[in-house]
Amino acid sequence: MDASRHIGTVEHLDGAKLRNWLRVPAGLPLPRWARKRLAPGVLAELEARAGRRLDNVVFGMVDLETTGLAADRDRILEIGLVVRCAGRTLERYSTLIDVEIPIPAFITGLTGIDAGETIDAPSEAEALRVFGRVLRRHRVEVLVAHNAPFDRGFLERAWKNHTGSLPLPSFLCSLRLARKWVRAPRYGLDVLADQLGIPKHGRHRALGDAEMTAHLWDELLQRGRLHGVHTLEALQKIAGVGHSHPRGQRARMVDV
Repeated sequence: MDASRHIGTVEHLDGAKLRNWLRVPAGLPLPRWARKRLAPGVLAELEARAGRRLDNVVFGMVDLETTGLAADRDRILEIGLVVRCAGRTLERYSTLIDVEIPIPAFITGLTGIDAGETIDAPSEAEALRVFGRVLRRHRVEVLVAHNAPFDRGFLERAWKNHTGSLPLPSFLCSLRLARKWVRAPRYGLDVLADQLGIPKHGRHRALGDAEMTAHLWDELLQRGRLHGVHTLEALQKIAGVGHSHPRGQRARMVDV
């Protein structure tokens, strides 16, 4: 690398970051060795670590069971939420919802949830109020779901109906991240759990699937560090989810 070009790169970097890393007092010039020999990889690492450290981020692993695949037509049947930070579970929340419509037979066959179980369940509005309280209590910054556009589509519709303009946290997609960092024949939760040794408990129930997603997310974050991903901002560039299409499909149902 041309030395003069490299010095220009060093000078172009945010001086405060570089000085802080080298512990150079304000007002003193950068050491000559830093100007001439500082490896470009160190500069890249400083940039990669600039932002919200992942160990400080509160994630909400969320999973929904629904009466179908279309967010504009079908309903949320069950919500599962696991709040985690730095690999520790802070709270779990799970509830069935009284959808006030017949539950399709294929959904009962998949989840085991029938109309009898939801008779005394809260309404969608009540369930979301508690869901929101859990998010606020732990200051959840990001929601994580496997095939997040599906879950986001249902939550966005219900959230707007019952909470008005109050925004949901942003979403990250564990399916999208797994496709980037895990080599697997397919990327449904079952296949990834078998490949990565993730325990399966309560499969196709919202809390059980949210727990599996939490274990998967821990594995993905560890792999991300090996790829130089240390901050929430960097992770959002890879696995962030924009506004979802209301008729988006759910990959794990297709796997079934």
